[in-house]
Amino acid sequence: MNTFDNTIPEVLRSISPYDDGWARLNRDELRFEDGTEGPRIWLELKFPFVCNILPVLPSQDLVFIEVYRHPVRRWMLELPGGLGEKGEVPDVSALRELKEETGLVTSRLTSLGKVNVDPGLLSHDTYVFRAENCVGWDANHHDSADQIRGVVSLSRVEVERRIISGEITHGPTLIALYLDQLSRSEEGGV
Repeated sequence: MNTFDNTIPEVLRSISPYDDGWARLNRDELRFEDGTEGPRIWLELKFPFVCNILPVLPSQDLVFIEVYRHPVRRWMLELPGGLGEKGEVPDVSALRELKEETGLVTSRLTSLGKVNVDPGLLSHDTYVFRAENCVGWDANHHDSADQIRGVVSLSRVEVERRIISGEITHGPTLIALYLDQLSRSEEGGV
């Protein structure tokens, strides 16, 4: 069996060919412990973290947003979420994003964990929350600044159907749903 230490590769050179104050693209030339060298390209968001929220209505339906994602050129169903602001803690950010993106409020927010969605490319932590007994439902809520054209409530059975059919493919959403399932299973509520 191989044993590895946690030696971090040496950064030989680092350039940032793009930086708009919101995101920076980095290209690092690395030298690994065995002497091999190679480039790594990664994106650094200029925000302290990201949060994703799983809103649950009193009916137990889950709330999704319909949002346009230009890199994949389509409208997607996703859980609400967004970027934390400097000086803001993750749970406060989650409550703010829930209200901004869905119009919903909650008095019961539960942390489901912290994940790194794609650490080979992205440098930020994502905090995942479940917001229960959400109120303020408005199917007509939209936020054109964030390209959100609507808010949709779905039963858990319908969510599973849409995942299996390929209609829900957003990685952070799938991670949040899985963490929620694990949490509810641990609590005996699945």
